[in-house]
Amino acid sequence: MKKLLLLTLVFGFFGLAAQAQKTGIITVNTSFKGIIEGYDHINKTQLYIDGQLAGESPQGLESIPLSFNVIASQGKHQVRVINLALYEGNWEEHTKDLNYSLDALYEGEIQLKKKLKINLVFDIEKEATIAKVK
Repeated sequence: MKKLLLLTLVFGFFGLAAQAQKTGIITVNTSFKGIIEGYDHINKTQLYIDGQLAGESPQGLESIPLSFNVIASQGKHQVRVINLALYEGNWEEHTKDLNYSLDALYEGEIQLKKKLKINLVFDIEKEATIAKVK
């Protein structure tokens, strides 16, 4: 009887540990629309999950769409996706506070299962970020 109880506890523990370790993939895709000639900044995009930097895209010109993947635990998370521009050798957030034409960011709560895509279009003409989360 003791062996059965011990085996049940051991397998139960490993089952809970395995369940707690379930992960999913978040894909972040960003692109710019309406870039003004001469303002095709070098940029990159960062993803924060529950306040912690989880990953970032490679850097490139705004006229070239960026994409990157991050592995995260399944469940509910607060996310923040922010675009950064390289200005005079320093990375700065692409926001109106820093005299850019739009806040190139997305913040929200997600439910991560196996896969989730965050598609962002930073529309300079409309001064808006268009977000599709699926």
